Amino acid sequence: MDDQPPPSASPPGPHGFAAFGPHSVLHEPVVSLVNPGGVHVGSWVNIGSYAVIEALVPERGITVHIEDGAYLGHFLRLSAATSVRIGREALVSDRVYISDTGHHYEDPTQPIKRQGLRDGRRVSIGDGAWLGVGAVVVGDVTIGENAVVAANTVVRGDVEARTVVAGDPARVVRRYDGERWWTVPPAFPG
Repeated sequence: MDDQPPPSASPPGPHGFAAFGPHSVLHEPVVSLVNPGGVHVGSWVNIGSYAVIEALVPERGITVHIEDGAYLGHFLRLSAATSVRIGREALVSDRVYISDTGHHYEDPTQPIKRQGLRDGRRVSIGDGAWLGVGAVVVGDVTIGENAVVAANTVVRGDVEARTVVAGDPARVVRRYDGERWWTVPPAFPG
């Protein structure tokens, strides 16, 4: 009896995920799953084909949390060394890259791939957020609830809830003030 999961836990899923909630789908083909036991998938989640999902540090347990109702498009690349959370009902479009880590490169005498990964950063994609096609989210980043990241935007800092960001680097282009949406004029150097 002691080795049984608690009644509220989701059963392990395809490919050895830590949990894979009811009605969730992982479309084939899958390109790569690194340490799937470090990935928790909620209920009614849709993960598109050609996914690469990496929970890079097995001894940390579950480092990738994909909450109920999230949609992750085709050609997703998601890498977690510490923690990546995709919120409830979040919409992650095709060809999106999400990572809480990156390679060290400071030692010019060593190949970058031998210098190890950055640690201690976290990515949190808020409930109901939308990441457009080709978006890149890297580093220590929180994207707020119902925020929008436009197509091909590079996010390296926090995005407030109910805000639209676009560009490389991401900048705020629209913001909701509780009553209506406002367009934020671009800031040009004087």
